[in-house]
Amino acid sequence: MDIPLENCIIADQAFSLPQVQELLQYPHLLTCVLLDLRLLEEEINKLGEGKAISCNLSGEELDQLSIFTWAKRKREWIGGRFAAKYATAQLLQQIKSQKKGIHWSNHIIITDENGRPFLSASSENATQPLPDISISHSASMAAAMAVHKGSCGVDVQRVTPKVNKVSDRFCTHGEKQILQEFFPVVPEQQAAALTKLWAAKEALKKASSMSSLPGFLELELFEITSDPLHRKSGPWGFIFNWKNSAEITHKKCRVAVTQIEDYALALTAKGDIVD
Repeated sequence: MDIPLENCIIADQAFSLPQVQELLQYPHLLTCVLLDLRLLEEEINKLGEGKAISCNLSGEELDQLSIFTWAKRKREWIGGRFAAKYATAQLLQQIKSQKKGIHWSNHIIITDENGRPFLSASSENATQPLPDISISHSASMAAAMAVHKGSCGVDVQRVTPKVNKVSDRFCTHGEKQILQEFFPVVPEQQAAALTKLWAAKEALKKASSMSSLPGFLELELFEITSDPLHRKSGPWGFIFNWKNSAEITHKKCRVAVTQIEDYALALTAKGDIVD
């Protein structure tokens, strides 16, 4: 039973994937899908919840879904999985020169011991490298991305004033100064900028291939860039130093960040080219 996900996708013309690739200096293909969870729920209800879900999730995925008892959490999980499957199908179609591939719902997503989602080899030809994927959700939005090579991270966060109260957990004084210079507003209205930083750091953590994920304060923002024509509207490039105290190494990490309505969206990808 085919759910018309196209009716649920949030379009944002100002945030094109070529812009993302340029900000990230990522040379390979990538896709990103944003779903409105309210619209998705409407489409599922039209088809009948039981059949609509069981026809688009594998047995293993249905087992994962059964763990959740809260309706809101189920909706978020389903939206994230559907978005990631759809992003995967789009990416594989581009890689195979627009040849028709398997339907988006036939891709299978499982999780590793750390809870990170990845594609099961049974969802595609096991002899071919599978895309790396990342999933996020917040309030009524689900986001997912897929990359052809390397690893990726996506994070979406709804902007709320609550972020001001916890900013010291993820934002240093120096970072606050950088945000204030680039997004000049009075401190009481800094929630949007702080949420962008939070989402950017979350995306980097998700893209990490290390067994021990970096802490928020190990990722140090030192520059924000943008096209002069899009300085106010974005997208913006957030550039970080990754301070790994255990190995005493420093890596430069890039994140593409934008704001869509009252949400901050951050994407990062790293391939076989190391900065």
